[in-house]
Amino acid sequence: MPELLVQIALIIICFRCAYQLVRMIQGNRQPILEVLYQISIFTVALWLLLGIS
Repeated sequence: MPELLVQIALIIICFRCAYQLVRMIQGNRQPILEVLYQISIFTVALWLLLGIS
């Protein structure tokens, strides 16, 4: 059961990061550090979700 909750949380994190990234890119100003931060979170969450080692 805890593994399922963690997987659901990681999926939500991935979706939120992708959503934030799209919103940042569509805006007038693109703070590069925030964009890199969102990409990093998405990458780590996806890595954990897929179990890549």
